[in-house]
Amino acid sequence: MTIIERIADEIARIFPNVVIYTENQADGFEEPSFFIEKIGTSASSELFDRQMRKQTYQVIYFPNPNNPKTDMERVEDYLLSGLLELKDYAPLRNIEVTQQEDNTLIYKFEVWGRFYPDKKDEVKLQNEKLKGKIK
Repeated sequence: MTIIERIADEIARIFPNVVIYTENQADGFEEPSFFIEKIGTSASSELFDRQMRKQTYQVIYFPNPNNPKTDMERVEDYLLSGLLELKDYAPLRNIEVTQQEDNTLIYKFEVWGRFYPDKKDEVKLQNEKLKGKIK
């Protein structure tokens, strides 16, 4: 399961009747709805070929056009109270919420994770000769 799918599951839990998009829409977005996108990744090397990755995502909310300011304030409260972690995966870090002039709400955050190399091709110690005795 991708991180975007995990985010969509959490939003669907909080807002079960609102459309959630994970791809841009040529015809535009239905209102109200959410759009989830990854906006960046940074990685730093650690010991033993491990990496610490910080992935940045944003959830854009397109509010009800009849009362956008009130709707965005309500959704912001629900997101700040209910979208704080990806269940059984990772907490959300550095959460930032902004309301844009074009009547969209942006909920931006980072997901941090430690990634380990895939060791399938690693050569194991196969023909080691032992010097001495084993008791």
